[in-house]
Amino acid sequence: MTLRTETTVEYYFDAPYMFFCKHHDTLGITNNHEDSVQINGVSQDNVNTFIEHYFEYVLENEELKEFFKNTLADKKFAKEAAEDE
Repeated sequence: MTLRTETTVEYYFDAPYMFFCKHHDTLGITNNHEDSVQINGVSQDNVNTFIEHYFEYVLENEELKEFFKNTLADKKFAKEAAEDE
């Protein structure tokens, strides 16, 4: 069995702000809108899954989770309908 390394990097923020750029598949966190950490390769689907799990496990609100999922489905349906026209 080949050994491999795993790395964990921890950053501490005193005034964090999170953002997502869907055009670049990038999740970013800035400290007080100054220094930032950019995580590339995070898709909008990854973020949506995170939000669903946040509603379910952190907020413990299944109704909000289902509302979010239905909103995404409605948006997808409307986009597909517009493309068919």
